[in-house]
Amino acid sequence: NLLGIVRRRAVLEALAERAEADHLKVAGIVGGDELRSMPVGIRSRRRLAWLSINIVLNIVAASVIALYEDTLSAVIALAVFLPIVSDMSGCSGNQAVAVSMRELTLGAALPRDVVRVLRKEIVVGLINGLALGVLLGIAAWAWKGNIVLSLVVGLALALNTLLAVSIGGTVPLILKRFKMDPAVASGPILTTVTDMCGFLLVLSFASAVLPRLT
Repeated sequence: NLLGIVRRRAVLEALAERAEADHLKVAGIVGGDELRSMPVGIRSRRRLAWLSINIVLNIVAASVIALYEDTLSAVIALAVFLPIVSDMSGCSGNQAVAVSMRELTLGAALPRDVVRVLRKEIVVGLINGLALGVLLGIAAWAWKGNIVLSLVVGLALALNTLLAVSIGGTVPLILKRFKMDPAVASGPILTTVTDMCGFLLVLSFASAVLPRLT
């Protein structure tokens, strides 16, 4: 056995370095380390690794819009709310990812805690989803004066927010269980799912009540 003294400063520096590396991974930089003094080719390859995958994932998400082209053509206002629904729910999901990543780093959460984390995130998702949905619904009604449109976009945002925080909170733990790096893969997975589901919710709800929107 080896005995020794580990200074507090050394521990804090190690934690800071790990947090910085995780931050770079979340940004999609493979390797988790980049300085502008590095060769351009290496920096470019590290960034392109996930950017290339994101192109495919974004095409998949955008393909949902093509399925509802007629609905979107009939109600142009929906085009304004699609990015709002996907972006706001994505932000909520990223908050959940950040909390899970921090808890994994500190040992406050383990891969086996998926159910516990999911329960807690569902409660937060319901509260925040309802609040955001009401705010967006009020904005839609104030702009267009159509209560049905406000219900469509408000309900879509509420449900997508619930989905986003549920995924954002649990995906890092699931990836960790399968020996994958949650700092790298959580972001693209969350973005694709929230975009796809956000578009699907808005456009499917709108299609169901299309006569009331035109």
